[in-house]
Amino acid sequence: MRHSLASSRLPWLHRDVLDHIFEHGPLDRTLSNAALVCRYWTAPAQAALYHDVSFFPLDNRPRDLLLARTMRTCPHLRRYVRRLSLITLWTHSPTPELCDWISHLPAHCLREFHWTWIRGHILPSIISSPAIRTTTRIRLCGRLYTADKLQPILDLPCLESLSLELTGHEVGDIQPLGVTRLRHLHVYLLVEYGPVVDRLLSAVGPLLESLQVSRKLCFDSNKDQELVCAIETHCRGLTHLTISAPFKTDCSLPVVDRLAHRFRSLKHLCCSEGTYTANLFDALLPNLVTLELSLDGPTFSLESSLLEYLNLVRLGQRRLTTLVVTTKDIGCFKSISDACCTAGIIFREGVDDYRAG
Repeated sequence: MRHSLASSRLPWLHRDVLDHIFEHGPLDRTLSNAALVCRYWTAPAQAALYHDVSFFPLDNRPRDLLLARTMRTCPHLRRYVRRLSLITLWTHSPTPELCDWISHLPAHCLREFHWTWIRGHILPSIISSPAIRTTTRIRLCGRLYTADKLQPILDLPCLESLSLELTGHEVGDIQPLGVTRLRHLHVYLLVEYGPVVDRLLSAVGPLLESLQVSRKLCFDSNKDQELVCAIETHCRGLTHLTISAPFKTDCSLPVVDRLAHRFRSLKHLCCSEGTYTANLFDALLPNLVTLELSLDGPTFSLESSLLEYLNLVRLGQRRLTTLVVTTKDIGCFKSISDACCTAGIIFREGVDDYRAG
């Protein structure tokens, strides 16, 4: 009888099992109810409920107002926030007052911080918050008018991965960094390459392991060459490189051919159509492990060069283990798929939603 009473006080499911169930299954409303079922469920249900928080303070939605009040009055819930997505409108607004709870999030709890602002600038009071200063991943979506607005982000001591938007027209300098953990950078060029990009890569490039450059428009050959030179000059230790840009038949920019030949430590390469030619496969170095290509369909020269490269893998002269082809015409790469199978390469084919649309 004594053993039966003791056993009845134990939870039916261990904490790690509950964490997995609540994190991957229920919706927010279900999690709120689950937290009330019993005391063994409360903490794991709350952890899942506040794991990923989206906050739009100027929309005056009851959900956002309730979230802000909860974070102010229930300090035990703050440690559960792992990913915070913040959307603000303009600098001179009630935002600082509505966002004051962010400064109370404990250090080292936040893993990702996404900030989208429509107008104005990023707010220093938020960047200086303990949780933001100790997060490892930050994504910024908004205009930085001057380079000095970026400096506090680059100086964050725990930052490992940064994604940001640049027009190329930002003025000002970027000061040399102290000790930094930044190893992964994604730059989205809204307009064109500009001096600020060179200054940014000069500051962080020597430490980078992965670089992703996305371009919305431009195709100015002079600007393209300046961008390639900046990457070559400052980012010599890259192991991951992604170059993506909208493709126009009459405005291709085959810069990846050149870059792939320069980076001897490159292991993962991803490039969109128009950023490379069939010559890429002659330039690829033996250490490459993963190759991702975006293309409309295999032209004769492209398919022939790729098949020759895959044959080198089959002969043990190259190390490629995974080939990913993104296209709008699924099923048109059977010869490439067969060659990958023969060479023991994982082949994946996906739909390019941008081009398919």
